[in-house]
Amino acid sequence: MPSRELEYPKQPYSTVKRLNDRARYSLETIHGIINSSPFLNVAFQDSSSPFPAVLPMIGQMGSFSRPSADLGDVLDLYLHGYVSSRLMNLARTSPDGEEGTPLTITATLLDGYVLSLTPNSHSYNYRSAILFGYAVPVTDPAEKLWAMELVTNSVVPSRYQNTRTPPNNAEMQSTSILKVKIKAGSAKIRSGEPHDERGDLGNQKIREKTWVGVVPAWTQFGEPVAGGYNQVDEVPRYLESWRVEGNEERRREAYEAVKEGGKGKKGEGEQVAFHEIIRISPLTRPTCLSTRSPRKIRIPIQARHNSSTSDPPIAQYDDNNPNHRYWWTACAPSLTSILRHSQSYTPSQQSLHISWFRNNVIPNLGPRPSSSYRLCSPLNYEGSPYRATWNFCSAPAGSPSPSSVVGTLRFSFDPIPDNGSIKEDPTNQEEYKRLFPLLARECHGKGETNADLTWYDEVKEHMYLTPSEQAVLQSKFIPRSSQLPPEHAAIAIGCVGEKRVLKPYFFAGPKSMVTGFYEMRPGKEEPEVKVYVPLMQIFETEEAIIEGLEEVWRGFGWGELGKGGYGEAIREAFPHVDFKKAPGTHTWVSFSYSDRTGPYMTVYLAPRLQEGYDLGVVRDGT
Repeated sequence: MPSRELEYPKQPYSTVKRLNDRARYSLETIHGIINSSPFLNVAFQDSSSPFPAVLPMIGQMGSFSRPSADLGDVLDLYLHGYVSSRLMNLARTSPDGEEGTPLTITATLLDGYVLSLTPNSHSYNYRSAILFGYAVPVTDPAEKLWAMELVTNSVVPSRYQNTRTPPNNAEMQSTSILKVKIKAGSAKIRSGEPHDERGDLGNQKIREKTWVGVVPAWTQFGEPVAGGYNQVDEVPRYLESWRVEGNEERRREAYEAVKEGGKGKKGEGEQVAFHEIIRISPLTRPTCLSTRSPRKIRIPIQARHNSSTSDPPIAQYDDNNPNHRYWWTACAPSLTSILRHSQSYTPSQQSLHISWFRNNVIPNLGPRPSSSYRLCSPLNYEGSPYRATWNFCSAPAGSPSPSSVVGTLRFSFDPIPDNGSIKEDPTNQEEYKRLFPLLARECHGKGETNADLTWYDEVKEHMYLTPSEQAVLQSKFIPRSSQLPPEHAAIAIGCVGEKRVLKPYFFAGPKSMVTGFYEMRPGKEEPEVKVYVPLMQIFETEEAIIEGLEEVWRGFGWGELGKGGYGEAIREAFPHVDFKKAPGTHTWVSFSYSDRTGPYMTVYLAPRLQEGYDLGVVRDGT
């Protein structure tokens, strides 16, 4: 939650006028009502009809670009619908230059029937909210998948994870998601007992013959009834817990509303309009919440370090930055596909990793390639500063995974300054020194405690060049360009469940050029062998590499990979690559074996920017 409660700005069209003591403008209150409503009424104007249209739709508040918020943060509204419905067609054909299709959205929750002495004083205990905003279709596949999970889990929490996922191509194409940027909103809440006119209260005869009070009301879910083709013997625990606990929660809320006359008015804390505050904070995706106690999001979130104002911030993704957009377009498909096909990550974990990558890695990949800027990272043959690696091993005995093989994602990147300049820092060590502790705190910090960097600091002292050593190296080394070999090979992040494990890779070349080098393995009777095979030098096409890998995996009994599953995933990950041509996407594959994991293989994948991302199109200042 922000330190100050945020409110929507009061506009002429959003300000509550009648009984304005019941009005609320708090983001937390309004978003809570929206997210607790089983459906939303969405109003829009279609030029083909003289009348406004109002449709019942399902939707949820959330934020894909900043995924860790609770209800009090600035959020977007995501609406789910059929691709060719009237509203979706209207939003898709909005004239260029407009903010989007204007919508009005309402939601109402009934808490009780309020029965008074006279018909005119009868009322309801209720919570209602109204939002005003502009809707645009979601076109980014990762954001669309995230929103589909968000909306599905708003119906029944965890339902998405317990169904056949991810959606197939036909389902993705037939479904549209609208993102509504909210401009204003308000809520109106009535709670408490009946209220009657003073004259009626003084009429003893009326009071003696007329029962007054509140009949609490809430949505009650009954016993689940199995479908005709259901083959699951018992109702799943997640479903039964949601039903039973939800019934009790709504019952409690309805009875509390009777006692809450006047409760929920503005508190004594400072209130400000949300557009007056600028906050940069990591978010984790929200899901369906109750509005009576909307303090925390009901999804497991890894602990995060709360940076002080003196901490240098990690750069945030900016959709208006052409460099950020370029790298996101180039990298996102591989990341999304590997996460989906690994059989190791729930959809919510996939969303967390994708959003984390977007906010923390993309802004640190430097300039996009152009006529005046050549990529020169040693991470890939083509000079790209990003590489995805896909690790495979046999599923452990007793694993809940239905697959015989488990895949995990690890992505590596070479941090590049915003301007791409290497003149002041030819080994690029300063950018690495700046970024690694920040990423370590994001991945491994807990609460106010920083990550333990003892080992990193120790290795850094011996691996990084001193200024004098850097000068010696510059005098001895004749590089192809002005960049010297870096002292680090990459920063790598392994995705384990919903967490991330940070790994620094050091390149010993520069240090060894100055000091000389040797190798020792004390106390080791046998070395732990990992074999690296340069796929680009052995195979003639990408298709041949895929066929070779699948043949090996069939021998391991990894049927899902060996029967075409890997090829499907890779083609989805690199849609711009012609797999009938010479290799360049698959660069290396490594193999190792241990008694604990059995065979363990890692495939190294380059984004191959020279295909599908026409470098000639990108020009400075465009």
